Amino acid sequence: MTIKAGPYNYTWVQDWAKIPASTGWAHHGLAVDAQGRIISGDAKDPNILVLDSQGNLLDSFAVPVTDPHGITLSHEDGQEILWIVDNGVKYQTEPRYPAQILKCTMTGEVLATLTEEDFGAEPGKTFCPTACTVDPNTGCLWVTDGYGSNRIVRFSPDLKKELTIDGTEGEAGAFHQPHWVWADNRKGHTEIYIADRANDRIQIYSPDGTFLRCIDKGLVTPSAFATFDDVLVVAELNARLHLLDKDDNMIATIGAGVENLEREGWPNKLDDETPAAPHDVLPADKFNSPHGLAADPAGNIYVSEWLIGDRYIKLARI
Repeated sequence: MTIKAGPYNYTWVQDWAKIPASTGWAHHGLAVDAQGRIISGDAKDPNILVLDSQGNLLDSFAVPVTDPHGITLSHEDGQEILWIVDNGVKYQTEPRYPAQILKCTMTGEVLATLTEEDFGAEPGKTFCPTACTVDPNTGCLWVTDGYGSNRIVRFSPDLKKELTIDGTEGEAGAFHQPHWVWADNRKGHTEIYIADRANDRIQIYSPDGTFLRCIDKGLVTPSAFATFDDVLVVAELNARLHLLDKDDNMIATIGAGVENLEREGWPNKLDDETPAAPHDVLPADKFNSPHGLAADPAGNIYVSEWLIGDRYIKLARI
């Protein structure tokens, strides 16, 4: 099935990942490493999965997390680093670990851990981080407490707290569920993109914490980012992807499945009032609930969805 997205054409590859069907509630991120491998969380177990571009499972390893919600890669001293943001909550699973951010080797060895203590307690607020990004120009780590205090904290390369923003610094106003954060370098310098999901907008900041601008037209529930060439890919939880150019102009929308939002039990279906995997009622060319997102240098886009039982989709660029 061919999908046209402005100047780009894709083949929709359904059930791309060749892994056993899962009964877990998928709520994990995705990333592409320097070798072109796709790094994913497991829907049911606290594992990291490593797949090739054809969806073959190359490796898997356990990590000490409750939920590998945010997955990010960076480079340090010539080595690739795996960052895992664990919100400490997993549907139908007792918490095994508190909310945390892990800095790991690419085989899961934990190099450093950040916890609520490192962020500083926010009175009356739950600490529930969702994503992180590393500025390749400075090595600073940005972490969003997207399900908790709605703030974003910048840490130095040696993981010392340096700066906190909450949206009130700029014209757009306070963040509400800032679900994802991305160090964007398409213009040759870093800009920090923030998926201000519950406000249906993207806020952009400079690396020193200065508000730059806001994209608030045509967006609903932006949840994750990826880039290839000069294109920003935006995943919306409410069932579609967008492609934006480096000036924040909309290029195209892909796979809009807004009719899925009307299904009782979304993002799942209901069987005798019980949430169940919805795969058998999902159209092959429509998104249901994009959550994990990655893109490789060739412009292939990889998506995992928030629902019971993993649903992986590859948009293969042609």
